[in-house]
Amino acid sequence: MDPSRRLPKTNAEDLMQIVRRLVASKLGAQNAVRQAVDDLLALPSVRYYLKPYTQKQINAFATHASRYFELYNPAGCIEIAHTSRYSHRTGKSELCILATRPLAPGVVIIELKGSMAHLSKEEDKELKRTDLRNIDIRRDFSVIHSRQMKKNHLFLGPARFVNHDCDNNCELFREGKYITFRTLRAISIGDEITAHYGDGYFGGKNRHCLCETCEKNGRGG
Repeated sequence: MDPSRRLPKTNAEDLMQIVRRLVASKLGAQNAVRQAVDDLLALPSVRYYLKPYTQKQINAFATHASRYFELYNPAGCIEIAHTSRYSHRTGKSELCILATRPLAPGVVIIELKGSMAHLSKEEDKELKRTDLRNIDIRRDFSVIHSRQMKKNHLFLGPARFVNHDCDNNCELFREGKYITFRTLRAISIGDEITAHYGDGYFGGKNRHCLCETCEKNGRGG
């Protein structure tokens, strides 16, 4: 999330080979993901990048990577895709989560995992600035509102790509030590998985919201 950080550079084909082996693996989902993470950690650039970190930090990195590898499980029900919904505002293509098979109400999307970081009031305010007159406005779409906890949280992992909709089809759900999502109604193949960021996240009464529901109802941004 910090563009000034120097990240490891590696051959994209090497990464694709790891993903292909994961998809074709006969080891079972859990073992296949574990092998993919081991292969990732063995890449020279990643080994060099992780050199100064403690074993605890490396383990956290491995856990984080496993959440993304789980998305490639052929038995899964979601995929990361591109959306142009916000392009006229952000100037670039954004990401979203789409369903790859029908989902019934009450289904926990176990591969849509994330970890949750609590935000201070100052951090929350900085991440959700809504002063549209300011040309350097920054909107961070990895912030999700927890109605149960009545506050916003920063999400890391695939969960951060779940976009807001005022008529969201999923809700935040804690599955053990992970945060994931549970469907609120039936979802069809190709439908976007959406959550609710909060009633005032996009300005008062979400007056700047760009979600599909606001578009259909002629309100918001």
